[in-house]
Amino acid sequence: MKKMTGVLMMLIGLLAGGVIVWYAGMESPAPKPAAEAERKVLFYRNPMDPQVTSPVPMKDQMGMDYVPVYEDEAAAPGTPQGTVRITPERIQKIGVKSAQVTRGDLKRTIRTVGRVEPVEDRVHVITAKVPGWIEKLYVNRTDEMVSNGEKLLELYSPELISAQQEYLLALESYEKVKDSPYAEAGSGAKALVDAARQRLKYWDISDDQIEKLKKRETPSRTLAIRSPVAGSVTEKKVVEGQKIEAGEELFKIIDHSRVWVYGEVYEYEMPYIKKGQKAVLTPSYSPSDRHIGTIEHIYTHLGSIRYAPEEATAESRTAKVRFSLDNSGHRLKLGMYLNVELEAPVAKGALIVPDSAVIDTGTRRLVIVDRRDGTFEPREIRAGAKGAEAWEVLDGLAEGDWVVTSANFLVDSESNLKAAVSSMGSPRSEEEGKPQEAPATEHRH
Repeated sequence: MKKMTGVLMMLIGLLAGGVIVWYAGMESPAPKPAAEAERKVLFYRNPMDPQVTSPVPMKDQMGMDYVPVYEDEAAAPGTPQGTVRITPERIQKIGVKSAQVTRGDLKRTIRTVGRVEPVEDRVHVITAKVPGWIEKLYVNRTDEMVSNGEKLLELYSPELISAQQEYLLALESYEKVKDSPYAEAGSGAKALVDAARQRLKYWDISDDQIEKLKKRETPSRTLAIRSPVAGSVTEKKVVEGQKIEAGEELFKIIDHSRVWVYGEVYEYEMPYIKKGQKAVLTPSYSPSDRHIGTIEHIYTHLGSIRYAPEEATAESRTAKVRFSLDNSGHRLKLGMYLNVELEAPVAKGALIVPDSAVIDTGTRRLVIVDRRDGTFEPREIRAGAKGAEAWEVLDGLAEGDWVVTSANFLVDSESNLKAAVSSMGSPRSEEEGKPQEAPATEHRH
């Protein structure tokens, strides 16, 4: 009996102890982890406006909690304004990447579209020098290739027949008096021969044709008009049997063994181009078909490209540049469009930073300097020319500095580094700059 009473008393004691432990756990909060307990909160920052802080936890107007700023995240005393400290864990988490500021040559790639056009002094217009009738047309279609000296047509002209007869008569007279003891007679007859011969040449009769006429000793009923150059017949304005007048246009022949390519560059790109620069020109349908051209001329007047014909303001000022290309294989066709890529030097031996490191606010440019000790300093720079993937820095950085190139925390409203950048903005009013106190809360029991 006494033994059972002892066991019962022991059970009652254990039950009472459990109740006390449970009640004590309800009254006192669970202990915080050691790492969290060691970190001291300095203040709390508004997640949407980092310049607004509070000494106690609170919510903003949108119901978002203020972000705590810990003591180990604050910059040491004496560091530049806006400098923040970020723990290695957070640096790894938010993906901070930095690059060193170096010196080098800065280049800019200018891209435009060019149009293939004929070389101006290789365009030839064939006109009639004398009136007559076209007896035979050898070139009877456009876009036909002709060689230098090739027959274009046979022309019947009474004036040409008369000119041939005059030349033959002058030759006959000269043959009679060339051995005369009177020198004036021989020289006079020779002058008549030369004049008659020159008249035929003025009417596009070649030396070869004149020599044949001299051997034949009889006028030809028709004479051939020949091409003065090799090229493509782009225009044919006559037909067989047609009567033509002196000065009438017959053919247009273009020699496109060498062509010009006209491109348009924007006005702000003009300082980076000059005569003699090389460019790579490629057809859009065949990027592997590369042509190397040279800027032959930069035109002295500006033009414009209008993007919306109905809007007079939707246009950009452009400068016209001309490239020269060899086209002996006739692969480039007149009117064809080519992609033009020109690599222009911008600065030599310049202090350069990657394009991704520069934060352009519209009125100034900032970079985040990685001080290599866990702290980051927002710094304003004076930027110069912009290259393909880099900026020239004129002031604000030194060679060997490190700048942040990849930091998605800059767009994260809860980031301390974003707060540091924002603190460099225009100063707020005294009232707005004061820390906000937490609103009084009603304690209920």
